[in-house]
Amino acid sequence: MYYSKQHRHKKQINSIYKFSIIIGILILVSIWPLSFILPVSISFENGLIENLQVLILVLGSIYNIKLIWKSIDKQVAYFHIWCAVFMLFMAFRELSWGRVFYQIDMETTGPVFISMSDYPWKIEVHIIMVICILFLVIFMLKNLPIMRILHCKLPLLIIFSMLAAIVFSYIGDHGMLVGKLQGQIIEEMGELAFYVLTCALCIYYHMEL
Repeated sequence: MYYSKQHRHKKQINSIYKFSIIIGILILVSIWPLSFILPVSISFENGLIENLQVLILVLGSIYNIKLIWKSIDKQVAYFHIWCAVFMLFMAFRELSWGRVFYQIDMETTGPVFISMSDYPWKIEVHIIMVICILFLVIFMLKNLPIMRILHCKLPLLIIFSMLAAIVFSYIGDHGMLVGKLQGQIIEEMGELAFYVLTCALCIYYHMEL
């Protein structure tokens, strides 16, 4: 019974791993053509793509929490605790720490939100940000199996794809090759691909460790 459950668990993880890679790469290869087709509004702050980014990050965090309970190795469990907190941190970052709920204007590039200096929760947000960053750094240095991770075979396909996503995001953010508005679509889709591939990266090291 135990080995049967373990087999089903490994099969499920492998399926989710492959699915994440396929979706991430499909997003990458479709970024450029879709940027000529999709309306700019889809890339607005609080728009469809950004909401998908938050959803992916939250689901990724939840799945990492699930893998904590499935990990029989204490160091692997620590790895998933770190990943879960990191992805949740990035989800809140994509939500601008709640500023997306305080829209004050609308421009051609999308909605304008209240500035951090005028944000009523700015002190609390800065405290949470500092606590999260300190936790991630200290927890990484103290508990993560860094040497074991470094000895794992590099997931070259994931790393290459994530680098490509970063390049697309950079090109879009700076309006290079295309206009600033079309660049917004490229930037946000590049970030979406990066977050999907981040999930795949977490699962890869779960399997390797």
